[in-house]
Amino acid sequence: MLWSREQRAFAVESFFSNGRSIVAAQRAFRARFEIPPRRLVPGRNSILSWVYSFRECGSVAKPRNGLQLTIRTPENIDRVRQSVLRSPRRRSARKHAVAMGISDTSVRRILHKDLQFHPCTAPRRLVTGPPAPKLLPGPLRDLARII
Repeated sequence: MLWSREQRAFAVESFFSNGRSIVAAQRAFRARFEIPPRRLVPGRNSILSWVYSFRECGSVAKPRNGLQLTIRTPENIDRVRQSVLRSPRRRSARKHAVAMGISDTSVRRILHKDLQFHPCTAPRRLVTGPPAPKLLPGPLRDLARII
């Protein structure tokens, strides 16, 4: 079950205020959030993992694993935009990525999320002139040529 940040913080608070008792923390949680009997409350492992997270990083938010690298910087977004504008039709996203030294997943993410380019759709161009003439059926086409 997904617990809100407020609920996780309350469970950690009640754990410490009730003498580090899991059962007392669960009872306080049930009373505070008005959860009826036989409904789910945070389990032992959940509360202990929130306590561990709080002790380690000072927050009950879920810890993120790994190093957070940011490739979608304004400079890289502008580089991808310029590369696409220079050769929009001739290059694939993979070829743009190789030319710029950025992974193709990052280039696709920049194209999709930042530049609003979507795969399998051709960019639309604004037509400023009169609409193109429609093809007429055989006899009418010949009549149109005469006129």
